Amino acid sequence: MSAGRGRFQGRAAMRFLRWTDIALLSLPLLLSLCPARCDAQAAPEILSKAARDDVFARGAVSFPGGIVGFHGIEFANLVGYRPIELDMYRSEQPGPKRPLVIWVHGGGWSRGDARVSGAYKDWPAVLASLAARGYVVAAIDYRLSSEAPFPAAIQDVKAAIRFVRAHADQYGIDSQHVFVWGGSAGAQLAVLAATTCGVAEFEPQPSTGRLSHAEMANAKSDDPTVSDCVQGAVGWYGVYDLTIVDQAMVETYLHCIKGGCASSMRRADPRTYVNASTPPMFLLHGTADTTAPPHEMTEMEEALQRAGVPVKTLWLKGANHGWLGATPDATRAASLKALDETFAYFDSIAKPAKQ
Repeated sequence: MSAGRGRFQGRAAMRFLRWTDIALLSLPLLLSLCPARCDAQAAPEILSKAARDDVFARGAVSFPGGIVGFHGIEFANLVGYRPIELDMYRSEQPGPKRPLVIWVHGGGWSRGDARVSGAYKDWPAVLASLAARGYVVAAIDYRLSSEAPFPAAIQDVKAAIRFVRAHADQYGIDSQHVFVWGGSAGAQLAVLAATTCGVAEFEPQPSTGRLSHAEMANAKSDDPTVSDCVQGAVGWYGVYDLTIVDQAMVETYLHCIKGGCASSMRRADPRTYVNASTPPMFLLHGTADTTAPPHEMTEMEEALQRAGVPVKTLWLKGANHGWLGATPDATRAASLKALDETFAYFDSIAKPAKQ
């Protein structure tokens, strides 16, 4: 072996010994920082059967007025579909049980979600401000038309009503005072939910996505002992008569072909089910609406009046769909007016306990 090579190996051995010494000296410090075994290496808890609950923690978000929002609460899980979730806004302080308002988003049944509406920059903050008046507010998602055609969306709305009512004690809800509110396609779903209390064909599908095959075989319904009835509804620029709006959108929603949609349109039309037991409603519409023609509201109002159902209406002059106006100021004025009137209506029929 050459002298140069021997010196090289000697220096390498010395470096190895120095690093080994450092590691041995550091070991007590490392053990003190990670006493028995680091959390990341702790043995996972093992159940006696397949785990099916989603345990990923969802944090609470604080809003003014002592309101906290909880996002991503799963209320339905159907085989073949994504979990369906809702957001909830409620007081962080204990107190009397509060009326529940369920918000149903629009978007032509094909898009949208529970956290956006019209020109309101921060829709969750708007919903939280309603909760601050003495309510619990749930904003729900549902299966869109490309995921599952009618009646999937209305079944999901009813599943949400049942889910939150079934957990009324947990969330501090007065289960005898449940209201639905929606915009555009969401108004059609909200008003349809209000007019179809107990209608068998809109019975929610069994929520089986987290059940075993054996449990699925015994699943009959999504807790039919809990009512899907509501005590009132609010519709913003609603689509009720599906024959007078964009037919391509309606055909996708109903999964029907042009010329063969009449029966499905009647099934999806809230007016079909109006009767003397239908709860009171508040309908709002813009006079310049080019998406849902203004007589949508007129026809719905007349159907309710014929059945003797209390109905209040409000026309917002010059407002288009989504409360959009000819100018930013007009949009702001219509959006705030609709919100103020809606909150006042809920206060008049729900009589919430003040914070």
